[in-house]
Amino acid sequence: MTERLLERFPFLNRDWIILSGMMALILLLSGLFFANQSLRLDEAQSLWQTSRTPLGILRIIAEDVHVPFYHLILHFWQQFLGSSVIIARFLSLTFFMLSVPAMYYLCRLAYSRSFALFTTLLIAVSPFLNWYGNEIRMYSLLTFVTILNQYFFLRIYKQAGSGNWIFYGLTAVFGIFTHYFFGLMLATQAIFFFLYSDRFPRKSLSRFASVAIAIAITFVPWIFYVQSMGAAGNTKPSIPEPTSINVFNTFSHFLFGFQNDTINTILVSMWPLTVILGFLAVGKGKKLTAETMYFILSVIVPIAAVFILSITYRPLYLSRYLILTLPSLYIFISWIFSTYSPSVSKVAKSALLLVMFTTLTVQAVSATNPVREDYKDVAARLNAETKPQDIVIVTSPFTIYPLEYYYRGHSKIATLPLWDRYQVGPIPAFDESQLPNQVDQLKSHHKRAFVVMSYDQGYHDKIKHYLDNNFKKLDQERFSPGLDLYVYELY
Repeated sequence: MTERLLERFPFLNRDWIILSGMMALILLLSGLFFANQSLRLDEAQSLWQTSRTPLGILRIIAEDVHVPFYHLILHFWQQFLGSSVIIARFLSLTFFMLSVPAMYYLCRLAYSRSFALFTTLLIAVSPFLNWYGNEIRMYSLLTFVTILNQYFFLRIYKQAGSGNWIFYGLTAVFGIFTHYFFGLMLATQAIFFFLYSDRFPRKSLSRFASVAIAIAITFVPWIFYVQSMGAAGNTKPSIPEPTSINVFNTFSHFLFGFQNDTINTILVSMWPLTVILGFLAVGKGKKLTAETMYFILSVIVPIAAVFILSITYRPLYLSRYLILTLPSLYIFISWIFSTYSPSVSKVAKSALLLVMFTTLTVQAVSATNPVREDYKDVAARLNAETKPQDIVIVTSPFTIYPLEYYYRGHSKIATLPLWDRYQVGPIPAFDESQLPNQVDQLKSHHKRAFVVMSYDQGYHDKIKHYLDNNFKKLDQERFSPGLDLYVYELY
């Protein structure tokens, strides 16, 4: 009776109950810590972009640095379910929760049941994934599509079947339209194929070529469209050139999330020991399977490629852009633990889970979390204190979007440098020689200036120095790291 019931309803088996518990944990953590956090800058940008028509979304995204698949999904999601922050975040949370069973089946295919359950638990308690699984951006979708794509890629490697090729091709197209960096995962798979081509089914090369042609047919028109719109020239992010520290920080973020400088320094200092343990695991004599080599390449190739591009062409290195390597990193860590004796492996797994869950909690509640952006609290103070004769000045200009979402005050809100958002073209660059004239324009007929500074683009100190030396500072308050409010008397 039980066997017939499980055959009919496979989700009732023990593993699916465990997976459901992991997804319930993700949902609980979201409700307790993440769903009601302040809207952040990137999220505000997503809401603004997806408030347009589908054709308008394509135009705006073409002028941005991303691709449109997530934004179109979010647009229709909001059309049917509503446009609140919680509803919009729940889309990302849905993709994050779906990544749990997807990761389980990927690891079952490559390794074993126990291996799959532990690695999937790493996904569920991941501070990094919990953060971006509750953000109105494409990163949890990118993670989900990457896991699915890797699953069908390994299915192709292990067994023939036209269905595997179809789903592999579909996930490849969805992935490349989710984030440009997904192309690096496809490049990794090409490298792996040429290293192990003799182990793939017959005619795999021609079929991979067909998939590549299908990707080109769908994606090349988008590239031409982007070029016609100015090649994303309006919104090039300000990203510093990376160093080796950024690489270590990426691995620290992937395992332990975003911590303040003190905690992060301790975590990063542990990486040399971790690397040594990794090399010892590789050298212990346990066979390095082709699947394990694939996951190692899936971590190394994208990160190395982005690092090299960032120091030779243009800085592009951000840990969130590389989230597609995170599942492979977790799999590799699980493989390292599997090389040790059962007792040592159990202790190591328990210790890692304990540290990850602890850092997840710290990340969620800490006021010193470096990626926390409390525009909600800033707006609450502005709503309570500003009067019609005051002015709110936002610098950097693009941070006006998350602030406006909450701002209900009576004062005019403006940007510095001055920016007319309703004119086509990029945000004007800061010009120190124009600063006195622009401040004079803003202060006209206003008694106090409430200056909100966040996302320093390299000129905040100059603006603050000018205001401090020409006006009386009445108050200042820090709401989150890098987000400050200064109040000046203008008369």
